[in-house]
Amino acid sequence: MRLDRYLSKSLGISRREAKRLILSGRVKVNGRVAKDPSVSVDSERVEVDGGKVEKPKEKVYIMLNKPPGFVSSTRDIEPTVLDLVNHPRTPELFPVGRLDKDVRGLLILTNDGWFAHVVTSPKHHVEKEYEAKVEGDVRNALKLLEGVTLRDGHFAKALRVEIIDHEKVRVVIDEGKYHQVKRMLAAVGLNVKDLVRVRIGRLTLDVEEGEWRELSEEEVRKVVER
Repeated sequence: MRLDRYLSKSLGISRREAKRLILSGRVKVNGRVAKDPSVSVDSERVEVDGGKVEKPKEKVYIMLNKPPGFVSSTRDIEPTVLDLVNHPRTPELFPVGRLDKDVRGLLILTNDGWFAHVVTSPKHHVEKEYEAKVEGDVRNALKLLEGVTLRDGHFAKALRVEIIDHEKVRVVIDEGKYHQVKRMLAAVGLNVKDLVRVRIGRLTLDVEEGEWRELSEEEVRKVVER
């Protein structure tokens, strides 16, 4: 593996930042300063500013169709989403963001902290699409396009709203506040009876409820690239 890629994966930084570290003379390979970002490393001892850099772990990205009744956590007295996944690296995995215990749908599990940050950080504007079954006048959901102020004072606005039928709506947001879609719909007089997340970024849910599969590199890019 190239030295700049090794540092990028191990430290969770960009390749450009890794190259800056190397060219500034702050990186050593087997005790010698390495200034060539393309040098190949594998089992060699790599150091940055005198501290050892551990060999990067294989990154894993899993699509899970979360059923109701499971907590989006790694540890809990109740069943967690990790209980649904039989993968060799399951102990390293954590959910990217959360789905409430009663909410269904697309949840990504990974061991990649940088990826999780990009998906959940509001500044990166990664879209999340939900389908909701509601009680009330579904036409009220269109008010979410103008934005609503939630009880905690947070202003929330939907990117897109589509009325599917007399009791179902589709809502797209690019945030992920606590209970956000439920609270947004409640703010316009709609009570959520069922909620499912069907898309994150450009990645659409395509496995049965309770099932999971690994994502390809192309699919991972679909999540974070607009």
